[in-house]
Amino acid sequence: MQFFRRREYRVIHSDSDLNDEDDHEKLPPMVVPMSRLSKIATFLAIICTTFNLVYLAYMAIPVILHREPDLASLPRPNQFIGLERINYTKHAFPNVKMATFAGVIAQIDRSRPKFIYPVDPRRRSTYFGTVSPEDRNVLATNQISTIMQFRTRDFGMEWCKLKLALPGSAQYDPSDPNNEAERERNWLLEGDTSDLEVWELEASQWIDPRYLSYNTRPKRRGHIFSFRVQPNSTHVSREVRCPADKIATFEIFCVSPGCRVDIWQNKLQPPMGLFLEQRSSL
Repeated sequence: MQFFRRREYRVIHSDSDLNDEDDHEKLPPMVVPMSRLSKIATFLAIICTTFNLVYLAYMAIPVILHREPDLASLPRPNQFIGLERINYTKHAFPNVKMATFAGVIAQIDRSRPKFIYPVDPRRRSTYFGTVSPEDRNVLATNQISTIMQFRTRDFGMEWCKLKLALPGSAQYDPSDPNNEAERERNWLLEGDTSDLEVWELEASQWIDPRYLSYNTRPKRRGHIFSFRVQPNSTHVSREVRCPADKIATFEIFCVSPGCRVDIWQNKLQPPMGLFLEQRSSL
Protein backbone atom coordinates (compact mmCIF):
# COMPACT_ATOMS: atom_id res chain seq x y z
CA MET A 1 0.00 0.00 0.00
CA GLN A 2 3.01 2.29 0.17
CA PHE A 3 2.75 2.92 -3.56
CA PHE A 4 -0.73 4.45 -3.23
CA ARG A 5 0.06 6.64 -0.30
CA ARG A 6 0.34 10.29 -0.86
CA ARG A 7 3.88 11.57 -1.05
CA GLU A 8 4.86 14.23 1.44
CA TYR A 9 7.79 16.60 1.73
CA ARG A 10 10.60 15.51 3.97
CA VAL A 11 13.36 17.45 5.56
CA ILE A 12 16.71 16.73 3.91
CA HIS A 13 19.08 15.27 6.45
CA SER A 14 22.56 16.47 6.88
CA ASP A 15 25.58 14.44 5.87
CA SER A 16 26.08 13.22 9.38
CA ASP A 17 22.53 11.96 9.57
CA LEU A 18 22.92 10.07 6.29
CA ASN A 19 26.08 8.42 7.54
CA ASP A 20 24.31 7.34 10.72
CA GLU A 21 21.48 5.80 8.69
CA ASP A 22 23.96 3.91 6.49
CA ASP A 23 25.65 2.45 9.54
CA HIS A 24 22.27 1.47 10.95
CA GLU A 25 21.30 -0.37 7.78
CA LYS A 26 24.50 -2.42 7.91
CA LEU A 27 23.60 -3.88 11.33
CA PRO A 28 22.28 -7.49 11.28
CA PRO A 29 18.52 -7.85 11.65
CA MET A 30 17.20 -8.65 15.09
CA VAL A 31 15.79 -12.15 15.65
CA VAL A 32 12.22 -11.96 16.81
CA PRO A 33 11.54 -14.66 19.44
CA MET A 34 8.59 -17.05 18.79
CA SER A 35 5.60 -16.09 20.81
CA ARG A 36 3.71 -18.47 23.05
CA LEU A 37 0.77 -18.51 20.62
CA SER A 38 3.02 -19.66 17.76
CA LYS A 39 4.39 -22.49 19.90
CA ILE A 40 0.88 -23.66 20.76
CA ALA A 41 -0.20 -23.52 17.09
CA THR A 42 2.86 -25.55 16.02
CA PHE A 43 2.25 -28.13 18.74
CA LEU A 44 -1.41 -28.53 17.72
CA ALA A 45 -0.43 -28.90 14.06
CA ILE A 46 2.02 -31.70 14.93
CA ILE A 47 -0.62 -33.46 17.06
CA CYS A 48 -3.24 -33.23 14.29
CA THR A 49 -0.83 -34.51 11.65
CA THR A 50 0.19 -37.45 13.82
CA PHE A 51 -3.45 -38.30 14.53
CA ASN A 52 -4.32 -38.18 10.81
CA LEU A 53 -1.41 -40.46 9.90
CA VAL A 54 -2.37 -42.99 12.59
CA TYR A 55 -6.02 -42.88 11.50
CA LEU A 56 -5.12 -43.40 7.82
CA ALA A 57 -2.88 -46.33 8.72
CA TYR A 58 -5.68 -47.82 10.85
CA MET A 59 -8.12 -47.53 7.95
CA ALA A 60 -5.68 -48.74 5.29
CA ILE A 61 -4.46 -51.92 7.02
CA PRO A 62 -7.80 -53.80 6.67
CA VAL A 63 -7.99 -52.76 3.01
CA ILE A 64 -4.45 -53.98 2.33
CA LEU A 65 -4.98 -57.27 4.16
CA HIS A 66 -8.45 -57.81 2.71
CA ARG A 67 -8.76 -60.74 0.30
CA GLU A 68 -11.59 -61.54 -2.01
CA PRO A 69 -13.54 -64.61 -0.85
CA ASP A 70 -12.76 -67.86 -2.59
CA LEU A 71 -15.85 -68.44 -4.74
CA ALA A 72 -15.26 -72.19 -4.72
CA SER A 73 -15.51 -72.24 -0.90
CA LEU A 74 -18.91 -70.53 -0.83
CA PRO A 75 -21.89 -72.82 -0.13
CA ARG A 76 -23.66 -73.91 -3.30
CA PRO A 77 -27.45 -73.50 -3.50
CA ASN A 78 -29.63 -76.57 -3.40
CA GLN A 79 -30.41 -77.53 -6.99
CA PHE A 80 -32.91 -80.24 -6.07
CA ILE A 81 -35.34 -78.56 -3.66
CA GLY A 82 -38.02 -80.95 -2.41
CA LEU A 83 -36.69 -84.14 -4.02
CA GLU A 84 -35.71 -85.53 -0.61
CA ARG A 85 -39.42 -85.55 0.41
CA ILE A 86 -40.48 -87.91 -2.39
CA ASN A 87 -41.58 -91.40 -1.37
CA TYR A 88 -39.32 -93.53 -3.56
CA THR A 89 -41.02 -96.76 -2.50
CA LYS A 90 -43.98 -95.72 -4.65
CA HIS A 91 -41.97 -93.86 -7.27
CA ALA A 92 -38.90 -95.92 -8.02
CA PHE A 93 -35.70 -94.01 -8.66
CA PRO A 94 -34.21 -94.78 -12.10
CA ASN A 95 -31.57 -97.48 -11.90
CA VAL A 96 -29.06 -95.71 -14.12
CA LYS A 97 -25.34 -95.14 -14.08
CA MET A 98 -23.44 -92.12 -15.26
CA ALA A 99 -19.79 -91.30 -15.90
CA THR A 100 -18.29 -88.28 -14.13
CA PHE A 101 -14.98 -87.02 -15.43
CA ALA A 102 -12.43 -85.14 -13.37
CA GLY A 103 -12.65 -81.36 -13.23
CA VAL A 104 -8.95 -81.06 -12.36
CA ILE A 105 -6.18 -83.29 -13.69
CA ALA A 106 -2.57 -82.31 -12.99
CA GLN A 107 0.78 -83.99 -12.46
CA ILE A 108 3.38 -83.64 -9.72
CA ASP A 109 6.96 -84.93 -9.87
CA ARG A 110 8.70 -86.26 -6.76
CA SER A 111 12.14 -85.89 -8.41
CA ARG A 112 11.42 -82.19 -9.10
CA PRO A 113 9.58 -80.97 -5.98
CA LYS A 114 9.12 -77.37 -7.18
CA PHE A 115 8.28 -78.10 -10.81
CA ILE A 116 4.79 -77.09 -12.02
CA TYR A 117 3.45 -78.85 -15.09
CA PRO A 118 1.96 -76.77 -17.93
CA VAL A 119 -1.77 -76.19 -17.76
CA ASP A 120 -3.82 -77.06 -20.84
CA PRO A 121 -0.80 -78.27 -22.88
CA ARG A 122 -2.83 -79.02 -26.01
CA ARG A 123 -4.32 -75.58 -26.49
CA ARG A 124 -3.62 -74.06 -29.87
CA SER A 125 -4.25 -70.78 -31.67
CA THR A 126 -6.60 -70.67 -34.63
CA TYR A 127 -7.90 -67.93 -36.88
CA PHE A 128 -10.92 -67.42 -34.57
CA GLY A 129 -9.10 -67.64 -31.22
CA THR A 130 -7.51 -70.11 -28.81
CA VAL A 131 -8.92 -73.64 -28.73
CA SER A 132 -8.58 -75.74 -25.56
CA PRO A 133 -9.46 -79.42 -26.09
CA GLU A 134 -11.03 -81.24 -23.17
CA ASP A 135 -8.59 -84.15 -23.35
CA ARG A 136 -6.26 -84.33 -20.36
CA ASN A 137 -3.28 -86.50 -19.53
CA VAL A 138 -3.36 -89.09 -16.74
CA LEU A 139 0.26 -90.07 -16.15
CA ALA A 140 1.50 -92.35 -13.38
CA THR A 141 5.06 -93.59 -12.86
CA ASN A 142 7.27 -94.34 -9.87
CA GLN A 143 8.20 -90.64 -9.73
CA ILE A 144 5.23 -88.84 -11.29
CA SER A 145 1.74 -88.81 -9.76
CA THR A 146 -1.52 -87.48 -11.17
CA ILE A 147 -3.89 -85.48 -8.97
CA MET A 148 -7.56 -85.87 -9.97
CA GLN A 149 -10.55 -84.05 -8.53
CA PHE A 150 -14.18 -85.03 -9.11
CA ARG A 151 -17.40 -83.30 -8.11
CA THR A 152 -20.18 -85.83 -7.61
CA ARG A 153 -23.21 -84.64 -9.53
CA ASP A 154 -26.97 -85.12 -9.59
CA PHE A 155 -29.41 -86.05 -6.83
CA GLY A 156 -29.49 -89.52 -5.29
CA MET A 157 -26.39 -90.76 -7.14
CA GLU A 158 -24.15 -91.20 -4.11
CA TRP A 159 -22.56 -94.60 -4.72
CA CYS A 160 -19.37 -94.35 -6.76
CA LYS A 161 -16.72 -96.56 -8.31
CA LEU A 162 -13.49 -95.42 -9.86
CA LYS A 163 -13.36 -97.01 -13.30
CA LEU A 164 -10.36 -97.42 -15.59
CA ALA A 165 -11.33 -98.30 -19.16
CA LEU A 166 -8.60 -99.14 -21.70
CA PRO A 167 -10.26 -100.31 -24.95
CA GLY A 168 -7.97 -102.03 -27.38
CA SER A 169 -9.00 -99.72 -30.21
CA ALA A 170 -7.38 -96.76 -28.41
CA GLN A 171 -4.01 -98.33 -27.65
CA TYR A 172 -1.05 -96.20 -28.67
CA ASP A 173 1.74 -97.77 -30.67
CA PRO A 174 5.01 -95.88 -29.99
CA SER A 175 6.78 -97.72 -32.81
CA ASP A 176 4.66 -95.94 -35.42
CA PRO A 177 6.08 -92.41 -35.96
CA ASN A 178 2.78 -91.24 -37.48
CA ASN A 179 0.81 -91.93 -34.32
CA GLU A 180 2.28 -89.08 -32.28
CA ALA A 181 0.55 -86.40 -34.34
CA GLU A 182 -2.77 -88.25 -34.08
CA ARG A 183 -2.51 -89.09 -30.42
CA GLU A 184 -5.72 -87.35 -29.37
CA ARG A 185 -7.32 -90.01 -27.21
CA ASN A 186 -5.40 -93.17 -26.44
CA TRP A 187 -3.35 -94.98 -23.81
CA LEU A 188 0.07 -96.58 -23.31
CA LEU A 189 1.31 -99.05 -20.70
CA GLU A 190 4.96 -99.81 -19.99
CA GLY A 191 6.75 -101.90 -17.36
CA ASP A 192 5.09 -103.56 -14.38
CA THR A 193 1.62 -101.99 -14.04
CA SER A 194 0.33 -104.45 -11.44
CA ASP A 195 0.31 -101.95 -8.57
CA LEU A 196 -1.30 -98.69 -9.62
CA GLU A 197 -2.35 -97.15 -6.29
CA VAL A 198 -5.06 -94.62 -5.55
CA TRP A 199 -4.91 -92.46 -2.42
CA GLU A 200 -7.47 -90.00 -1.11
CA LEU A 201 -6.14 -86.50 -0.39
CA GLU A 202 -7.19 -83.83 2.11
CA ALA A 203 -8.63 -81.31 -0.33
CA SER A 204 -12.32 -80.40 -0.32
CA GLN A 205 -12.01 -77.44 -2.72
CA TRP A 206 -10.76 -77.13 -6.27
CA ILE A 207 -6.97 -77.05 -6.65
CA ASP A 208 -5.41 -74.45 -8.93
CA PRO A 209 -3.03 -76.42 -11.22
CA ARG A 210 -1.01 -73.26 -11.89
CA TYR A 211 0.44 -73.52 -8.36
CA LEU A 212 0.46 -77.27 -7.86
CA SER A 213 3.79 -79.00 -7.33
CA TYR A 214 5.08 -81.88 -5.23
CA ASN A 215 5.88 -79.43 -2.42
CA THR A 216 2.41 -77.83 -2.48
CA ARG A 217 0.35 -81.01 -2.94
CA PRO A 218 -2.40 -81.80 -0.42
CA LYS A 219 -1.69 -84.31 2.32
CA ARG A 220 -2.71 -87.91 1.93
CA ARG A 221 -5.71 -89.01 3.93
CA GLY A 222 -5.60 -92.73 3.27
CA HIS A 223 -5.16 -95.51 0.75
CA ILE A 224 -8.35 -96.26 -1.17
CA PHE A 225 -7.55 -99.15 -3.50
CA SER A 226 -5.05 -100.52 -6.00
CA PHE A 227 -5.41 -101.43 -9.66
CA ARG A 228 -3.77 -104.32 -11.43
CA VAL A 229 -3.74 -102.60 -14.80
CA GLN A 230 -3.81 -104.80 -17.89
CA PRO A 231 -4.08 -103.74 -21.53
CA ASN A 232 -7.38 -103.92 -23.45
CA SER A 233 -9.45 -104.28 -20.31
CA THR A 234 -11.65 -102.40 -17.85
CA HIS A 235 -10.85 -102.18 -14.13
CA VAL A 236 -13.35 -101.19 -11.45
CA SER A 237 -12.62 -100.28 -7.83
CA ARG A 238 -14.70 -101.17 -4.84
CA GLU A 239 -17.78 -99.05 -4.30
CA VAL A 240 -17.58 -96.10 -1.93
CA ARG A 241 -20.02 -93.52 -0.67
CA CYS A 242 -19.76 -90.16 -2.46
CA PRO A 243 -21.95 -87.38 -0.98
CA ALA A 244 -23.74 -85.25 -3.55
CA ASP A 245 -22.17 -81.99 -4.65
CA LYS A 246 -18.88 -82.70 -2.88
CA ILE A 247 -15.35 -82.72 -4.28
CA ALA A 248 -13.30 -85.90 -4.04
CA THR A 249 -9.51 -85.66 -4.55
CA PHE A 250 -7.29 -88.60 -5.46
CA GLU A 251 -3.62 -89.22 -6.20
CA ILE A 252 -2.72 -91.95 -8.69
CA PHE A 253 0.82 -93.32 -8.95
CA CYS A 254 2.83 -96.49 -9.62
CA VAL A 255 4.82 -98.38 -7.01
CA SER A 256 7.06 -100.49 -9.23
CA PRO A 257 10.11 -98.88 -10.84
CA GLY A 258 9.75 -98.69 -14.61
CA CYS A 259 5.95 -98.65 -14.44
CA ARG A 260 4.22 -96.16 -16.76
CA VAL A 261 0.49 -95.66 -17.22
CA ASP A 262 -0.02 -92.90 -19.78
CA ILE A 263 -3.60 -92.04 -20.82
CA TRP A 264 -5.00 -89.16 -22.86
CA GLN A 265 -8.70 -88.95 -22.16
CA ASN A 266 -11.66 -86.69 -22.78
CA LYS A 267 -15.43 -86.78 -22.39
CA LEU A 268 -16.25 -88.52 -25.65
CA GLN A 269 -18.42 -91.61 -25.60
CA PRO A 270 -17.83 -94.39 -24.84
CA PRO A 271 -15.91 -93.28 -21.76
CA MET A 272 -12.20 -94.05 -21.90
CA GLY A 273 -9.62 -93.39 -19.25
CA LEU A 274 -10.08 -92.91 -15.51
CA PHE A 275 -13.47 -91.63 -14.32
CA LEU A 276 -16.14 -92.01 -11.63
CA GLU A 277 -19.15 -94.16 -12.26
CA GLN A 278 -22.12 -93.06 -10.13
CA ARG A 279 -25.27 -95.04 -9.41
CA SER A 280 -28.44 -94.54 -7.41
CA SER A 281 -28.27 -94.46 -3.62
CA LEU A 282 -32.08 -94.37 -3.13
